[in-house]
Amino acid sequence: MDDRTEELPLPLLGSFHSANEAEVPLKRTGTIWSATAHVITGVIGAGVLSLAWSIAQLGWIAGPLCMIFFAAITIVSTYLLCDCYRFPDPEHGPIRNRSYMEAVKFYLGE
Repeated sequence: MDDRTEELPLPLLGSFHSANEAEVPLKRTGTIWSATAHVITGVIGAGVLSLAWSIAQLGWIAGPLCMIFFAAITIVSTYLLCDCYRFPDPEHGPIRNRSYMEAVKFYLGE
């Protein structure tokens, strides 16, 4: 057997810095139009394709009720993620969690 050391592969998502490290400003290149396009493709894309089938399976009463229920869950989770972006104050918080994984590691630890 070889006694050579193997290098570990780089993580797929890159390395995450902890909340205590200094923030490095990122150059943001998105516009309001690119953000709108991403929201439209994310929300409408899969929803429109499965809407007719789900209504046909659930019926005219349970189908729209389920759609309203899941829309409420989506709104609540969106507000929670927005509040996690900057901590402790949503507008002027000293800690910015730039990714979902950073927010999870910040709140739940390693």
